Amino acid sequence: MFRWGGLTTRNDPPWTDTFSSGFVQEKGNPSVAIFGLVNWDTAFSTRALFIRQVELLAGHILQSYSSSTKIILRTGQYYCCTYDKDPKWKRKFSRPRNQYFNQYLTDIFQAKLGADYSISVWDVSQIAERRPYGAREEMALACPPNHVRAELIDIENLVLINHLCN
Repeated sequence: MFRWGGLTTRNDPPWTDTFSSGFVQEKGNPSVAIFGLVNWDTAFSTRALFIRQVELLAGHILQSYSSSTKIILRTGQYYCCTYDKDPKWKRKFSRPRNQYFNQYLTDIFQAKLGADYSISVWDVSQIAERRPYGAREEMALACPPNHVRAELIDIENLVLINHLCN
């Protein structure tokens, strides 16, 4: 398992080092690869950088994983009403921006990888978006990458487990 702060320049080491390290050859080809992106990217990246990085990621996946690997895309979590408390991390985050990045990521993965891989979208943003506004506002935290509260993450993970087991 690798933890990236999105496809941003904030990763140390850079997220691309994961692929250049030869982990697939060392560990073997995984049956499932889950990519949870967008929250950090939306908050701290530009649209142009995100587009370039998603294209680069798709290329790395094509080179690194066999077509038997099932790809699961985890969209960015719900965004509502939080604000940036850290003056050095200038966050660029809004619900429409989050929705755009989610859609772009899904579209590019389907276009670039859909012919070779089984791709599923684990759309965690919809879990919150479909709730009444008051309940959505209650779920959002003042966190730089805009994570939702733990109880909603538990529901997101139950949806994933159900998908993997059925």
